Amino acid sequence: MASRVWRLKLGPIGENCYVVTSGNTSLIIDPGAQPELIVSLLREQALVPSLVVLTHGHLDHSAAIPELFAMLEMELPIAVHPFDAVYLGESGEATNRELFNAIRAPSYFHAYWKPLPAASVFLEDGMNVIGTTLKVVHTPGHSAGSICLYEPELEAGSYGYDDSAREEGADTVSCCITGDTLFRDGVGRTDTPDADPVALERSLEKLARFSSATLVFPGHGPRTTIGRELPAAFRD
Repeated sequence: MASRVWRLKLGPIGENCYVVTSGNTSLIIDPGAQPELIVSLLREQALVPSLVVLTHGHLDHSAAIPELFAMLEMELPIAVHPFDAVYLGESGEATNRELFNAIRAPSYFHAYWKPLPAASVFLEDGMNVIGTTLKVVHTPGHSAGSICLYEPELEAGSYGYDDSAREEGADTVSCCITGDTLFRDGVGRTDTPDADPVALERSLEKLARFSSATLVFPGHGPRTTIGRELPAAFRD
């Protein structure tokens, strides 16, 4: 069964939260702000989420979790790559504080920080998110534990899907939720404590192996495609 994706643009820096259905599983990916909008979408679509997935641990992608759980009246498991688990749980305050001090944005930390639950599900390269067809692609660079989520078959009418997105002869469209690894016209910053520009370059080479028509749903900004952002010369 093809997956369906909804996008919500949240908070003061336009962080993209995605709600994804894959099979019988519904996920919330990167709930960074405005939990009331996330809950409203879930109710409109009659979806009951079973998991929160983080493309990386930075606070602008996770800050809504405590209020979201309160509004849902339940706590969901939180899935993240093991390297970014330090942004959650007992170490979360210190790790996020260090990050936002390093990028000269301590005011963001002070405005949005609330204690975050610890991760309980760990996502490794090559595995599928449990109960879904979303494949985990470890893409370090923006953070040590950044991941992308590749979906081979997107449902018609889903966010960013139209017939022009198909490659000639293809029956379906694939997509990749890239967090802060890859944007339209840019890539994630690498001036943070656990960032690595060399690792980011290697991660982009990994993403470039996907079809040029693969839709890219980034952590900030509008959708794009692998072909637009990673041209053929890069993929060779």
